[in-house]
Amino acid sequence: MDIEWLEDFLVLSDMSSITRAAQARNVTQSAFSRRIRSLEDWIGIALVDRDTVPPRLTMAGHLFRDAAREMVRQLQDTRLALGHRSRVFSGIKLFVAQPLIRSVMPDWVSRLSEHISGLKFDVQAGETYEGVIALSSGRCDLLMSYHSNAVPMSIDDRACPSVNLGKDRLVPVCRPDDEGAPMYLLSENRVRLLPLLSYPPETFFGRICNALIRFRPADPAFNIVAQSAHPEVLHSLALDGLGIAWLPQQTVQPDLATGRLTLSGDDKWSAGVDIRLYALQERARLLHANLWENIRDMQEVNLAVG
Repeated sequence: MDIEWLEDFLVLSDMSSITRAAQARNVTQSAFSRRIRSLEDWIGIALVDRDTVPPRLTMAGHLFRDAAREMVRQLQDTRLALGHRSRVFSGIKLFVAQPLIRSVMPDWVSRLSEHISGLKFDVQAGETYEGVIALSSGRCDLLMSYHSNAVPMSIDDRACPSVNLGKDRLVPVCRPDDEGAPMYLLSENRVRLLPLLSYPPETFFGRICNALIRFRPADPAFNIVAQSAHPEVLHSLALDGLGIAWLPQQTVQPDLATGRLTLSGDDKWSAGVDIRLYALQERARLLHANLWENIRDMQEVNLAVG
């Protein structure tokens, strides 16, 4: 058995999409499917029900998932404890949800570096669920991501301590017309099809948007004109006037202030999210110079001052 098979299975269990899971693993869909089948052959039982859309884990798959996660975690922690680090660069591996790269991470790294000198970071960026997978499989030391009680995430709070870095909101925005009014209003109901710039439904923001846009008879009618897992892509399309996009308010605040974008709906069309920093319990104890304890202390001071 190959550890990559276990990591593939964990990615699939979190994303519920063979296509997206294969993309996250940087392999073709056919190669990814073969590796999942190889794992099933090795275990001797089907782990994935391929007759459902999207594919779901079988009962055996659900039972095996926790064991697989623990096996991968133990192997990665053992490698870390034995000093298996890159000889070229041994920075702290930080995975950041894409929108936070500009809005939160730079200031956070700057403030942390004032408390602890000599820190080096190896930064990766991607979709929130990709970060969850990277953390659980040991491919990163810290995860800076969004959190919402409305959206399930396979992070065990007991195994993965976290600190709250702040809050944000996912808000609907579009380009204003020549008079400064929204080009597309969610209150238009079913007067016309509203162009929607959407996230894939299996992504973190996609699931939040699915909860907001329920396609009920009284809700607006949408026409999806573009879809991307990356908010910066939808942000660019919204600036070009191609439709309504739900984006983090911290990301679009400069555009709202200058009038390049405007809100398409009121508060009932937005959703609050927390911004959190996670670490695996075992890995937190191994981090450089009591880093995790310093992070918690720094955040407690910031909350007290705020």
